Amino acid sequence: MSSPGDGSRSDRGRLGATLGAGGAQPPTSHGDGDVRYVSSAELFAGAREVVIQHERHRYRLKITSKGGMILNK
Repeated sequence: MSSPGDGSRSDRGRLGATLGAGGAQPPTSHGDGDVRYVSSAELFAGAREVVIQHERHRYRLKITSKGGMILNK
């Protein structure tokens, strides 16, 4: 059983829901200073796909037709 603030899927969904229009920041009381929050609108900037370079690998983050996201290597 997960508890609030433990990084569980339900907790991430709750924190993500606080990122409303305008890129408002979520509560910072969860204590993890190494997390950077970016709204999907800011990340995609009107595109449906972004390429993320991580070390020598490229990942494609895509918005699906139903509004979800898929990350492919």
